[in-house]
Amino acid sequence: MIGRVGGRARRIEIAKGTNRRLWAGLAVLGAALILAAAALAAAAPTRDEYVSRLEAVCKPDAEATQRVMKGARADVRAERLALAAGKFAQATTIFGTTVKGISAAPRPPADAPKLSKWFGYLKNQESYLMQITAQLRAGHAIPAQRLTARFIHNGNLANNVVLAFGFDYCSFKFSRYG
Repeated sequence: MIGRVGGRARRIEIAKGTNRRLWAGLAVLGAALILAAAALAAAAPTRDEYVSRLEAVCKPDAEATQRVMKGARADVRAERLALAAGKFAQATTIFGTTVKGISAAPRPPADAPKLSKWFGYLKNQESYLMQITAQLRAGHAIPAQRLTARFIHNGNLANNVVLAFGFDYCSFKFSRYG
């Protein structure tokens, strides 16, 4: 019987040691989570910082798009569709690069839902540009013009989502496209 009591006592001591290790592990995990949350909060920019960071990326690309697209509308009207398709293809590449660049920027947590919606519209914009390019390459001016109307409408919807941000170069302006 003495052996049994000693075994039970030993199991109780082992259980106490396990509980101590468990609590110590939980304390370390909790501290790590708190530090991670603090680091995330410190890394998250304010809305103004976010806007200035994105504008720095968007400005050169918006100006490049404007240069590339110069005369694109006139090319479509004059049925120089291959020339217009080349301009739209370049604009699509620039736009895609811009969206990829600004998507990588850390977002203010308070604005995350709005920005997710905005980036959804931007992906649609890129899709419309690709479709317009494909229609122009195929020699279909009318479907390209219909897609252009959708492109403009979608761009205006995107602007409405982030109106409070006060974007200049990152906002959609159809005048840059021809």
